[in-house]
This record gives sequence, C-alpha cells and structure tokens, in this order.
Amino acid sequence: MRDGVAVDSVAFARDARELRAALNLADLPRLHDMLFDQSGEITYCLTGSVNEDGIALLRLDITGDLVLTCQRCLGPVNFGLSASRKFELVSGAESLGDPAQEPGDVERIHADPKLDVAALVEEETILSLPMVPGHPPGDCSPLQDANDGNEMKSPFSSLSALKGR
Repeated sequence: MRDGVAVDSVAFARDARELRAALNLADLPRLHDMLFDQSGEITYCLTGSVNEDGIALLRLDITGDLVLTCQRCLGPVNFGLSASRKFELVSGAESLGDPAQEPGDVERIHADPKLDVAALVEEETILSLPMVPGHPPGDCSPLQDANDGNEMKSPFSSLSALKGR
C-alpha cells in the first residue's frame, strides 16, 4: 500500500519544507515487471525551495538497492539506484513548453495542490533504471536444465521415443 503522502507542491516549495521517507518496492506496482525481487525499499528526500527569480522548485533525491532481471540470462542482477532531479513548478494554466528548451538539470512540471509523492518517486525510479538491465558480458550464468546439471536437454528428445513406434 502506498504511503498516501500528498503535498501542496507550491506551498511545500515556498515554505522550503523537506520530506524524508521510504517506500516498499512491493507497494510500487509499475516497477514490478522490471524487478527480479520485490523486497527492499527506496528512500527519498523531497526538498522545496524558491530560486532568485521567485520560481518554486522541488528537488527529489532517491536511493535504493534493487534486484532487477537480467535480460540476457533472466537471473538476478543488483542495481544501486541513486538519482536526483530538480523540478520547476509551472501553474496549471501555463504550457510546460518544449522539453528541448528546458535547462539540462531542471524539468518543468505542473504545480499540484495534491502532489502524490509516491507516484513521483515511482516515476523517477522508472526513469532512472537502465533500459536493458544485465550482468557485465561474461558474468551471466548459463541456462541449465533442472534434471541434468551439466547439459541442456533437447526439447525434442521425447519425440525420439515416438519415432520408434
């Protein structure tokens, strides 16, 4: 279950508040397909501020140790998550503009009187994951048959019995 924390993003930024907490990976359903193991948690720190131009900003720092699924061998691969993102709050009536025109270290988002912090953390976690998680070349464990630890059994071997009939 999500932690249910919602903040007024503009008031949070203007009051220079800070929120530190942790979310269980099991409570972040959009991540489940990418994870080998849903145990563990993501810790986050959300900090509000106002820049010299009077623009409200949020900064989100996330960390965690995740176990992803290797796309080569389908085994577990450890991933140390550490990401930080700044958000410039734009009123709902304004356009966010062209993302290509944004400064490289700041993303524009609409100000929200009920910003779902868990959803923001989950979204940034997904964006911080590798596109194709995997072990370094040569580190994957070979696929092995459960009955025979040394050789892979051919899927057609059972057909050879039918051939003799």
